[in-house]
Amino acid sequence: MQAKFYFLFYVVALIAVSSLKSYEPLLVVLAILGLISGKSFVSILRRAVVLVALFSLFITLSYSVVLYFQNQPFWHYFLTVNLRSLDMIFLTLLFITRVNIYEAVSFSKDLTFLLVLSVSKIMIMQRAYRDYTDALKSRTLKKPTRSEIYEYLGSAIAGFLDKNIRESKENFEAMKSRGFHV
Repeated sequence: MQAKFYFLFYVVALIAVSSLKSYEPLLVVLAILGLISGKSFVSILRRAVVLVALFSLFITLSYSVVLYFQNQPFWHYFLTVNLRSLDMIFLTLLFITRVNIYEAVSFSKDLTFLLVLSVSKIMIMQRAYRDYTDALKSRTLKKPTRSEIYEYLGSAIAGFLDKNIRESKENFEAMKSRGFHV
């Protein structure tokens, strides 16, 4: 019962954080999350910052550059979007470290099925990543050149995409056969 309450609180908190339009209240939310997280604050914050940096590099940084070249203010946008992302990711990481997710969604057969499907997909991709890195290590006697690394990355990405497409088709068919209509 407690896990379901935390799940409800998590969903409401995500909606509340996503509705904030300024970076000042988002800083307050981050401080509150820091107090709630206690001793695990630094480790969760480190993971969240890495994930937000990846997001920021591709999304908010490019949009901020466009705003800058149009002579429009961009700092408020940049801070707000990245702090919102940081708060939401921090909240998610805090939730998954403190709550048994399977117990939290056990009230819904569909959510439980989707969770199991997602976790199995993640595990398949982790195994494929390990296989690719092991293959690179086993096939190279000396340190690979930059062009060899790029060639490997290209084939690894293509392999990941192929594997993802095949797995997604199989999962779609499996969901249809179990009565889930997408």
